[in-house]
Amino acid sequence: MAGLTGIVHWDGSAAQVATIRAMLDTIRHRGPDGLFAAAHGSVGLGHARLALDVAERRQPQPVSTPDGRYRLVADARLSNRRDLRQALATTAWLGDAPIDAEILVAAYARWGDKAVQALRGDFAFVVWDDTTRTLYAARDPFGVKPFFYTTDAARFAFGSEPKALLTLPGFRAIPDEAALVELLVTGRPRATEATFHAGITRLRGAHALQASAQGVRVTRWWNPGADEAPARQLPDDEYPRRFYLHLRQAVARALDVEVPVAIELSGGYDSSSIAVTAADLHTDPQCALPPIHTLSQRYPGLPCDEGEMIDAVRAVSPFPAIRFDVAVADPTRGFDAEFHKSDAPRVDISWERRESESQHLAAAGCRVVLTGIGGDELSWDPDFAADLWRSRRYLAALRYCLTDPRVRRDRDRRACLLRLARFATPAVVKRFVRCVRPAAATPLPSWLTARAGAAFRAREAAARARAAPRSFAQDAVRRWLDAPEFQALLEDQERQSAWCGIERRHPFLDRDLVEYVLAIPWQARYRQPGAFKTLLVRALGARLPERIRDRNGKTVFDAYFLALYGAGAASLRARLEATAHWASAAVVEREPLLAAVERSALPGAHTTFGEVSLPLAAVLVEFWSRRLSPRAQGAPPSGQTAGR
Repeated sequence: MAGLTGIVHWDGSAAQVATIRAMLDTIRHRGPDGLFAAAHGSVGLGHARLALDVAERRQPQPVSTPDGRYRLVADARLSNRRDLRQALATTAWLGDAPIDAEILVAAYARWGDKAVQALRGDFAFVVWDDTTRTLYAARDPFGVKPFFYTTDAARFAFGSEPKALLTLPGFRAIPDEAALVELLVTGRPRATEATFHAGITRLRGAHALQASAQGVRVTRWWNPGADEAPARQLPDDEYPRRFYLHLRQAVARALDVEVPVAIELSGGYDSSSIAVTAADLHTDPQCALPPIHTLSQRYPGLPCDEGEMIDAVRAVSPFPAIRFDVAVADPTRGFDAEFHKSDAPRVDISWERRESESQHLAAAGCRVVLTGIGGDELSWDPDFAADLWRSRRYLAALRYCLTDPRVRRDRDRRACLLRLARFATPAVVKRFVRCVRPAAATPLPSWLTARAGAAFRAREAAARARAAPRSFAQDAVRRWLDAPEFQALLEDQERQSAWCGIERRHPFLDRDLVEYVLAIPWQARYRQPGAFKTLLVRALGARLPERIRDRNGKTVFDAYFLALYGAGAASLRARLEATAHWASAAVVEREPLLAAVERSALPGAHTTFGEVSLPLAAVLVEFWSRRLSPRAQGAPPSGQTAGR
């Protein structure tokens, strides 16, 4: 975790260090170890530093090549720095212990925009080429490290968070209505190119851009699973074995740091797999590991408490434990600070849990946390029925829908058969059915204005069908990993951690591991025995405690989030009614929303948090719209700490 800012004036006017410092000041939480700004002619670059090793403490950014042609700032954690150093061995000026930013600028000087293909790890970086007067930026495959920019004919500016761009002279904070409407309809944030601020664009994960006075060109530099041919056929039990070797390498890479580390341990499959793999590495005399803790939360009295599972993993783990109980209280008193942190109509309603976690991590000296994020997307068993049918294994496809333990576990046989029926229906029949009975449109909430609803329908109708993939099952895994909703989750995690001075690392998103899984033939995954996350469970085997191996499902935290929502519902309504001014009137109808909030404040026995997330999203849009003004872009308001 670090911070980037910068500006280029295409007309050649001088970049002001004061402008860069003002941008850096908005993201100083990303740089607990120092803020650095520099200007060179029409280009200004800034860096907010989190130093996780001795070398980073000695060398500030920006960095440049000795001839001054290339200048670079980076928020980067390169997991293959040793391989890169070997490939760049003839670059004498790198020295014996270069920081990742120096390796990046040397790689770009050597290979140009092809350098990004050689990188492993999480990164967002910018290189200015003083000879061609072009700027190049790239973001890691999954968008773990953030990057936002704004551009026009006069300038190009970038920052790790939108708030850095909101300080630019002449920039006005105007909401992007299309992004707001999509959030209002789905209740889910999506990390697409658009942000909630008109004029601020997100560079998506696995993408790069080149900017010059002639404009900006964005390209995709990595397309997971789209181009790779399936791996050669191996014995079925060899795929899990190799999966574990890749996971072990990914965990070792994530633990390559000089500060204490915490491993999130929730008791689920994914976090438990990271913890027991780290325990394996701990017994290897060739592995030099930093001090490691496990980090667990308890939910006393709630059905989502996983204490028994956590204890089962801790029993086979050599690491000291950080544990704390999660309280339920009215979360609305921290909403203003959360809006400031998110630069969006989004808040983390569990912010008190996050702050408690931050305090425990600080007490243990941990500045890096390993998570199990990506484990679901990578190891969840996709639906194999369509691939079986396309392979003319018709009976096998039906048997899969009716008897496969992965389907029966979720009591999902009817849904699986319906998906197969839709796939197997001839195209001419599908066209006829669409003519006589058009597909149902996405339902719109009652509080969405008519104009906003019509605009959403127009965008929905413009969506195009995708071409049939090589394997439907493997394509599902690729789409899960590439989904804007998943990248939004990663972005939220990174942003929240940055305010706590923490860098989160996700071993399941190691590029080599992901590429290995996407190259496994679907037939080999289909044949893995078991009822849940078969590839992962087979890979970890007896390393996972029996209590974890046999759980066959995931814990749902709806009870906790519903309790938080219930604790804050009265405050939400009071704040909504506190003023006659309705700031989001262009997209949200006031009275229908008030009625929906009243109903959702009394959830039934079987209510899910998803059912209240839609009215909550609309409430947050209204609150955010009220504070969206130049005055709201200053220091975070009181009521909650701004970070460690």
